[in-house]
Amino acid sequence: MKLIRLSFFTSAILFSNFLHADMFTPTVPCSKPSKPYKFNSEYEVTQYFNSVERYKRCISDFVEKQTREASNHQKAASNAIDEWNRFVKYEMK
Repeated sequence: MKLIRLSFFTSAILFSNFLHADMFTPTVPCSKPSKPYKFNSEYEVTQYFNSVERYKRCISDFVEKQTREASNHQKAASNAIDEWNRFVKYEMK
């Protein structure tokens, strides 16, 4: 019975920390290029498409970073669970 209470208490602490880990969702830091109503020169067309390419790269970098960070959080959670399981298996005997 003591072990069940301890397991419940520890689970409650672990999961409450996960729920509060990221209270704010990051926003995309990229600036969307504005397309002119009319292009007046080839230079403006080139500049616009360069801006579009920078915007695309910025979005891609943001997505890659968020994916990497999510993976790190999942690994940390998995490691915490493994640590708990080892503790229960070897220390609670």
